[in-house]
Amino acid sequence: MTTVALIPARGGSKGIPRKNLVPVGGRPLLVHSIAQARRAAGIDRVFVSTEDAEIAAVAREAGAEIVERPLALAGDTASTESAITHALGQWAAQGLVPDRVVLLQATSPFRADGQLDAALATFDRTGCDSLLSVVRFVGFVWRRGADGLSQPATYEPTRRPRRQEIEDTFLETGSFYVFRREMYEQTGSRLGGRIATFEVPAEDALDIDEPADLERAREEARRRGLFAGADLARIDWLWLDVDGTLTDGAMYYGEGGDELKRFDTRDGAGIGAFRAAGGRVAIVTGEMSRAAQRRAEKLAADHVVLGCRDKGAAFEDFCRRFRTTPDRVVAMGDDCNDLPLVGRVALFVAPADARPEVRAVADVVTAASGGHGAVREFTDRLVAARGRLRRVA
Repeated sequence: MTTVALIPARGGSKGIPRKNLVPVGGRPLLVHSIAQARRAAGIDRVFVSTEDAEIAAVAREAGAEIVERPLALAGDTASTESAITHALGQWAAQGLVPDRVVLLQATSPFRADGQLDAALATFDRTGCDSLLSVVRFVGFVWRRGADGLSQPATYEPTRRPRRQEIEDTFLETGSFYVFRREMYEQTGSRLGGRIATFEVPAEDALDIDEPADLERAREEARRRGLFAGADLARIDWLWLDVDGTLTDGAMYYGEGGDELKRFDTRDGAGIGAFRAAGGRVAIVTGEMSRAAQRRAEKLAADHVVLGCRDKGAAFEDFCRRFRTTPDRVVAMGDDCNDLPLVGRVALFVAPADARPEVRAVADVVTAASGGHGAVREFTDRLVAARGRLRRVA
């Protein structure tokens, strides 16, 4: 039996721009599904259906094959079934006629190790035609009728059960589906014939649609340790903003008009420890600040830019000047002018009190606030990772 995985991944998205490429746990969102499918012993080949050249390049680098989807099938109103039908046609033209398809949603990045193989085993054991991932549901559902009045959909009010007594009620997660090709060709639907369900843990059921979902996903990635010390050990550079990151964002003025800023000595100690472990530090700020200049000198920063108006361009110049690659750099910032660094660096870190739109796209959000130990919190992790690397070596 030939089994292929198909991951639809459009370039356009409304709630979160370029959603399929935003980083979660140190890698683009799409790559999680590709990696999980490639690890599944029961899946023979992994395909990504996309119209977007950048998504295709990322997918190929992660080990997936590409189904080039036409723009007409990649708009906001295009259905997933249209992508499936197109992929089946493309495969048939190449002589590939799979027995079954595993459809993975890229916006559901969490699937426990072995989950896809277990789902395929359930598919085989039950002899079903299609299968979907579900999560147990113990709520009381009501449905409004045409007359505007409501009726219970999942229980009888006169015999109201306790929540722990509600059994065999599930919600579709959308994370993955498995179906026989022949069934799909007969029905035009991913679900049909004899349908089975595969229950997944609630924490695996997260679907990323809005910025708040992305924050929850990144918190779950941190809980799972998806960016580990082995990744941090490869970091050579720490790129830092000043106001709101090395400081709490407040400005003070002396009677003579001198500008004063509050820096945290713990952050300074953490930066010193990172440099002592072989790391290098860049301080790049949009302010023309004597206080920031003096602090950078005190910290012996390796690269300092004041009055920076375009941090994306400044980062490109920085990489050329120091002959480094983006995957060797961690950046930390709190405001919208730091957003051009997101997706360009190995990890983007935001303090706890960063702007909401910055926290939403950060790979890591610290527990501490800017100017109150946020930098130290992350430099401790960088130093620990370098220490583990040295012990292994």
